[in-house]
Amino acid sequence: MTDEHGRLRISNADRDEAIAQLQAALDEGRIDLAEFDDRTRAAYEAKTNAELDLIFDDLPGGRPKVGEVARPQPAEQAETCGPVADSDGHARSLSWIHETPALRALVLVGGICTLIWLASSISSGQFDNYWPIWPILGLSIASFVQLMNRGRWH
Repeated sequence: MTDEHGRLRISNADRDEAIAQLQAALDEGRIDLAEFDDRTRAAYEAKTNAELDLIFDDLPGGRPKVGEVARPQPAEQAETCGPVADSDGHARSLSWIHETPALRALVLVGGICTLIWLASSISSGQFDNYWPIWPILGLSIASFVQLMNRGRWH
């Protein structure tokens, strides 16, 4: 790295790429959650390339260049989630389910609330007022927003 490079101010894109690389390091287990928080905060506060480069000193590969964030390969994602055949018979990955926390919460919270409602309805004999619709509706909206932000729907 040249002195000139270190003195140059960084852009929001540089910060975003650095944070994406930190997320990849967290996912790989190279840093823990506390380190991720500290390094993310430092990335947001960094003003020059030199300051941003320091965040990656002890990580393999150093700081990524814009557009060079290390992400798992599609084959690795398919292995973790299992391939599923689409309507054309092509295998596709379900990794997006694991990348959408609100969707996982929707299934978990919606299921638990529905079971509670069902148990209380059976014991009282009244199957009206399906109150789990409210947390399900809220989490559905959050899931939709997360999927939109990840580019699943255009």
